Amino acid sequence: AEEHTQALMRAKESFFAVMSHEMRTPLTACIGMAEVLRDTTLLDRRQKECVDAVISNGNSMLSLINDILDFSKMEADRLELDLAPLSVREVIEEAAAVVQIKAQ
Repeated sequence: AEEHTQALMRAKESFFAVMSHEMRTPLTACIGMAEVLRDTTLLDRRQKECVDAVISNGNSMLSLINDILDFSKMEADRLELDLAPLSVREVIEEAAAVVQIKAQ
């Protein structure tokens, strides 16, 4: 029974690793292309807000994918913490921007 449980855990870890790669790769490309669009074209204010929303929401989704992977690593006792400074103001502003776009 324990061998079966360990095999299931390995299969789950493998699934999360493949899933994360398959989701992150195109998402990262979309975010990058939106950043190029924002930085190299003349956009009016509304268009820039829309592109910024794509970038912000893409980054939020990327963060969510990374969080799912972190939970998988925690279950396998393989998570390494990376302590880094955090700006509470930036976190709140980013969250408000996401909600504002949805509210409009």
